[in-house]
Amino acid sequence: MDTKVCIDTDISIEILKSTDKGINFLNLADDEEVFMAAVSVFELFLREKNAYPVEKLLFKVNILDFSELCARKASDISKELKSKGKPIEIRDLFIAATAIANNCPLATLNRKHFENIKELRLLNF
Repeated sequence: MDTKVCIDTDISIEILKSTDKGINFLNLADDEEVFMAAVSVFELFLREKNAYPVEKLLFKVNILDFSELCARKASDISKELKSKGKPIEIRDLFIAATAIANNCPLATLNRKHFENIKELRLLNF
């Protein structure tokens, strides 16, 4: 892997549930600096209960804010994907833009959501 990695919400959920995929990611990312987009924090706190495990996970990762640079990048990506007839959900767009703006590859289990974003580096694991 790279020296840093941004995790998508789906990876975070796998980590929270201690699934094989979540544990596998943690083993692979052992020497990595792990980041998460603020949008993923929002998605995790949509949970109705059990916020404590989320808080515990957030203590271990670096949160990437959705900045003006991210907003501009998201706008560019959105226009490009729409012109190709391949738009994506707004939260995924914001997560991708945040990863790109912070020069951080994205670890996700939903490659299909992100595969058409040419600047985004997706990690395989």
